[in-house]
Amino acid sequence: MTGMQTSRALFIMVLVLVTIAVAVALNSGGIPTGPAAANATLTGNVSIGPLCPVEPCTLSHDQLVAAYSARPLSIALPGGAVVDTVIADPETGYAVSLKPGTYTVADMRHQGIGGSRDLPATVTLRSGETVWLNISIDTGIR
Repeated sequence: MTGMQTSRALFIMVLVLVTIAVAVALNSGGIPTGPAAANATLTGNVSIGPLCPVEPCTLSHDQLVAAYSARPLSIALPGGAVVDTVIADPETGYAVSLKPGTYTVADMRHQGIGGSRDLPATVTLRSGETVWLNISIDTGIR
């Protein structure tokens, strides 16, 4: 083989290998073909009550925070694997950043009487979007 034939054969071999590598990478998602998938935000307000058996109900801020802390929300994949746990703030609610997908939101420690008609809830999040899920939890206190 002459030098030119060797160079040409080497060029063709490299070209074939690069073509195969690119095809494999594109089919396996190894090369990004668009903007990177951004997380999504699940957010909302949570109301828990009644917190006293009679009105007016005068709870300190610390007592109110404790009531919300006692009711964490679990965020799980459809198969049941919990991916995050959120404790809502009585004034600002909750917000959690998640990968795009479908999730189930549930009251993690449902205790005794009461509950929420809003939970469990299934939410689907898309890249870069914010989804609101407001939750009302009835304590059952009367």
